[in-house]
Amino acid sequence: MWPQQARLTLCARQPGQHPDAIDTRLVLRIYAWVSTIVGLLVADSPPTFFPGVRANPDFPGIPWGRVGLIRAVAAIVVALGLTAVGLSRIENPVSRRRALYWFAFGHLYLGAMFAIQSFAVFDAFVPPVLGWTRLAIAIVLLYVAATCARAPTFNRPFKGLFDSDDPSPVLIDRARPGMTSDALQSQYEQQIRQAARIEERARLARDLHDAVKQQLFAIQTSAATAQARFASDADGAQSALEQVRSSVRDAMTEMEALIGQLQAAPVENTGLLAALRQQCEALGLRTGADVQLEAGSLPPSGRLPPGAQEALFRAAQEALANVARHARAQHVKVRLGLSGNNLELSIRDDGAGFDPLQVAKGMGTENMKARVAEVSGTFLLQSKPGVGAIVGFSVPCDTSTSRDYATKALLWALVSALMLVSLTFGDRWERPWNAIVAAVAAVTAARFVAAWHRVRSRSQAMA
Repeated sequence: MWPQQARLTLCARQPGQHPDAIDTRLVLRIYAWVSTIVGLLVADSPPTFFPGVRANPDFPGIPWGRVGLIRAVAAIVVALGLTAVGLSRIENPVSRRRALYWFAFGHLYLGAMFAIQSFAVFDAFVPPVLGWTRLAIAIVLLYVAATCARAPTFNRPFKGLFDSDDPSPVLIDRARPGMTSDALQSQYEQQIRQAARIEERARLARDLHDAVKQQLFAIQTSAATAQARFASDADGAQSALEQVRSSVRDAMTEMEALIGQLQAAPVENTGLLAALRQQCEALGLRTGADVQLEAGSLPPSGRLPPGAQEALFRAAQEALANVARHARAQHVKVRLGLSGNNLELSIRDDGAGFDPLQVAKGMGTENMKARVAEVSGTFLLQSKPGVGAIVGFSVPCDTSTSRDYATKALLWALVSALMLVSLTFGDRWERPWNAIVAAVAAVTAARFVAAWHRVRSRSQAMA
């Protein structure tokens, strides 16, 4: 019923969805323009940028050797700029992000070697700042590649959902960078999605058999009883007709829940609550359990990844179906609401429970994980035989306002300015760390300025 792995890490994030996401294509294009133009200018007139070469352009025995070396380095810079143009043409954002990683590693190697050689051999005519410029660029590119989906956060999902002192086994599947819905394009990944669809159809067939078919059988039996007693036993016929009406109401509730599962349009927050309420009512009718739905504060749908409500609803269907078929629970509590920077949905029951490390996978677990993974979600499962189970789904939610992003942008711009002042007036251009911090802070400030503009424009459009 559940997977054997104790900890798995699943996928997660679509670059560009979050307001403070960095467009790697734009970064590569800016890099290409700057590198190509600077490289061409330096190659055209090395003495203009390196006055020391004008007085002494030769190496011992090699006329104009220093000029030739500078032009060769400038040609490498131009080549890197043209390479960035090619990388920016990659359509798949996941592939482009991976390419950016390798591009940054190449800069790291080039910068390290150039810095060593410039300090050891060429320090007489090459300024020390050029010795570590590539290192600084490499670190900035690595920062962009690692955080392009959104700025780093320290938010932990499922806080307070389960007791950390409880020895029950816990399965947590977290989002892994790189496996976004944009990445689900290979044949293997498409097969996984197709298998999830087939499994969902099979689950709907089981629900129709377990719920509606049983109700129709009860209606047929009660109707036959009423027909047989209509002439001789009016009270018995009346009782049978009441049973028919009750069974019809139950069947209608079950059918509404199943039809809701087949809806093609994504549910919004209000629709999500209504759909979950229908599922809870159907579960109560099917099992006789006391099913409670608690709704906390919900964010605007625009603050969630696209498809998050639909993914939560589909995952909840699988979890509730498992409760109906296996848990034998008396009480079930479903809770939906914000927790920190996450929208969380939890399902807790007091049923038979199980050992997540021993029970075989299946029963929609992979489908639940795939659903939540497509929207950067995190899946949690805690259970122990005899004490019930807890299933949780957490989806990241942007709760920051435009003012929050403006404040962050000002703070990071201040950090960058302080580092630049330290470099300018502190005469520390031979130490690269201040410049690297200043560059990273400037990129972070720019991303928060862009986030401020996006959130502000979105708020004005909704007003």
